[in-house]
Amino acid sequence: MSPPICWSCVQRNGIILAEAGCDDGSRNIIKTAQKITKMKPTAGWEVSSNFINMSSNPYRGIKFHLHECAGEIDDMLSDDIIIWAFSCVYNTTECSEETAKAFLTKLVFVSEPLRGMPWWREGGTLSAQPSFAPTLQQQMENVEQIDRLAVMQQHVDETKAIMHNNIENILERGDKIEDLQEEAHKLNVAAKVFKKNAKKVKRFKMLQNAKHGVLVGTAVTGVVGVCIIPPLIALL
Repeated sequence: MSPPICWSCVQRNGIILAEAGCDDGSRNIIKTAQKITKMKPTAGWEVSSNFINMSSNPYRGIKFHLHECAGEIDDMLSDDIIIWAFSCVYNTTECSEETAKAFLTKLVFVSEPLRGMPWWREGGTLSAQPSFAPTLQQQMENVEQIDRLAVMQQHVDETKAIMHNNIENILERGDKIEDLQEEAHKLNVAAKVFKKNAKKVKRFKMLQNAKHGVLVGTAVTGVVGVCIIPPLIALL
């Protein structure tokens, strides 16, 4: 019996940065994962259709997009839009669509302090695999422990806010550069966000280390334990 969430990944502008999961032996999960990751980005959710008999292929893909103005985080002025995509393949006999959506919503916020890192914003295929694939795997394994009513309501409220922001970014994408006063304000905000994200990353790493019992030392004397999660579709 396959798990409720069989595969998941995080993409930046179509590039798979990290993924975790395994196939069912008949390539159904691989095919569904490839299909959902290639779907064009929208302001919110995308769900892959399954025209095959559900008894032979009970898997379905779902994806959520987060449109982010690069200038909001980068230490520079930019009107470029980064499109983050959070995808998963779930077993419809073991997991509901709402639970899959709640799972992806959680990934959005778990990854928030990391999305400002250079290997996330500029890295190529699987650049975040060593650091984030174990987190994906852990979240997939813990999906059954989700307090469904509480998390589902939370993800509805949170994704509505994100989708509203996505629409605003899409509408403003073609606008001209604003005046110098506005740009100076954006630069100030970007600096504050960078400082805030740096604190989040530090807190995130400390929590992860405490949870897994890993003691991270200095660059000279420290030893870091790495759990290697092999990719499923990124290198196909």
